[in-house]
Amino acid sequence: MTLSVPEFAKHFDMALHRQDSLESEIRAHAQAARDAGVAACYTNSYWTPVVAEVLAGSDVRVGTAISFPYGATSTAMKFAEIEEGLELGATAVDMVLNIGELRAGNHDFVRREVEGLVERTQGKALSKLIFEVCFLTDEEIATLTRICSDAGVDYVKTATGSEGFPTEAQVKVMKDNITNDKTLLKVSGVPRTFALPAALWLIERYDVKLIGTRSAAKLVAQYAAEVAGENQEA
Repeated sequence: MTLSVPEFAKHFDMALHRQDSLESEIRAHAQAARDAGVAACYTNSYWTPVVAEVLAGSDVRVGTAISFPYGATSTAMKFAEIEEGLELGATAVDMVLNIGELRAGNHDFVRREVEGLVERTQGKALSKLIFEVCFLTDEEIATLTRICSDAGVDYVKTATGSEGFPTEAQVKVMKDNITNDKTLLKVSGVPRTFALPAALWLIERYDVKLIGTRSAAKLVAQYAAEVAGENQEA
């Protein structure tokens, strides 16, 4: 599979979730995402209007993270945060699962939160549900993937990036338990920097549609340099 540079760039969500970020750093981050032409630029919800301003007129989505990174706020607070984010210009919404309730087997509760995410974002923004797979068994990952697929979530996402990186086996469990043609796979997590070969491997082997990383702009530049070098050799 050979991707053009713009096609490769659209496989990345570029995220900056540092607690000590200044507005100037958020603006620089959003501009870098715009220049690289990635799929979306993510920050914590407070910075959504700033990112929307920088990205105005581009095809880079304005991403906001809900109940990030722990997922343990109340359902009402999650839904209020989604609605506010949409009002402020978000066009992609990543919500963190209530991990404890899934582990306790409270699938009805989890289903209500997931369906609420889809209901509020439908026709307005992409919906993405963050699993945090490092805390989950394969059975729990499979169950959650099916819940998300049945609810019509746009993307199931491996991790927040604050706890642990998904294994290849966990990515495969997610891929194998998507039950429809709509729900896609997003890989994100620790380490905070992806190597170019690892990114290409995920895209090619598991048809990963999105990779979330702070290093997205750098990876796009590296890929562009490789493509340019190949063209020169040809």
